Amino acid sequence: MSQEVVERVIGRLITDERFRHLANHSMEEASLLEGYLLTPTEVQLLSGLAFPSVTKFAKQLNPGLCRVGSPDKTKNVP
Repeated sequence: MSQEVVERVIGRLITDERFRHLANHSMEEASLLEGYLLTPTEVQLLSGLAFPSVTKFAKQLNPGLCRVGSPDKTKNVP
């Protein structure tokens, strides 16, 4: 298990709305698309995150901390 990769994925979940949306549907697919090499155990553990809580926390961040190019928080994510 690579703690550094897990921490990067968690940071990305918090700061990138598009990635969070993809990961909420499939953590494995989102991680592979973005080049994060996670073990099956890591995928399972990250998939178990409470995405509504992650989203709630993310919406409290200053927009300057969010990923450039992430959709506007006031719009629906495709």
